[in-house]
Amino acid sequence: MKIPFLNQENEKNKEQITEIKVEKIKTNPFQPRQEFKQKEIEELAQSIDNFGLIQAIIVRKIEGGYELIAGERRLRAAKFLGKEVIPAVIKDFNDQEMAEIALIENLQRKDLNFLEEAQAYQRLLDEFDLTQNELAARVSKSQSTIANKLRLLKLSINVRKEILAADLSERHGRALLKLKSEKEQLNIIGEIKKKDLNVRESENLINKKMKPSRNKSQIKHISDDLRLFANSLEKRISEIKDSGIKVELERNDDQNSIEYYIKLSK
Repeated sequence: MKIPFLNQENEKNKEQITEIKVEKIKTNPFQPRQEFKQKEIEELAQSIDNFGLIQAIIVRKIEGGYELIAGERRLRAAKFLGKEVIPAVIKDFNDQEMAEIALIENLQRKDLNFLEEAQAYQRLLDEFDLTQNELAARVSKSQSTIANKLRLLKLSINVRKEILAADLSERHGRALLKLKSEKEQLNIIGEIKKKDLNVRESENLINKKMKPSRNKSQIKHISDDLRLFANSLEKRISEIKDSGIKVELERNDDQNSIEYYIKLSK
């Protein structure tokens, strides 16, 4: 026997549940999640088709219909099944409450990637004039966590897209911030992906790229300076010998250095 679309668990809910026409529901304009995988929607639709919708969506009334507050995956699955109506709880929330609920719902279910999370934090800060401390308290995060996420938004949109395409982590993203240009960041992402580097290896690669390389003119200049210093030192030792002071000088050269041993007799 097929279980109804609305599972009887909802009867235990103290909230009043109403069946609303799917076509009357607009998506949440504050939805932080930007990507919904079709396979996941189809799997959820199969579950709903087999067992019913265990939890109603949440909406608010707007002119001409309703606006979704929470439950976009469930709404998409209902549309996939061709459902004309969906069980919903109608709430009276303002824009800020809608944005916070949408973010918290996704955070609790770990549906957001770290860049979507950062963008959601930034939107709440911008649109509702919150401080980082106020936002941290509302979403039960530390202020430093919020700040670290927001730093990722300094990366260009192109770099962010490539980070997600290469399936890199938040630590990769923070390491890329050390590089000044988008071109450098994109090149490094390509190298990380090609060599399949882990986070530590990627950080080492970035640190290595940050070390200024010396061009031929710089190397020649340094070499000339060393030769001048060596000649000056040997000339000074020669002058000391000429003054009657007994001094021994031993010089050892290798590929990377010049070593002097100087012995003065009392």
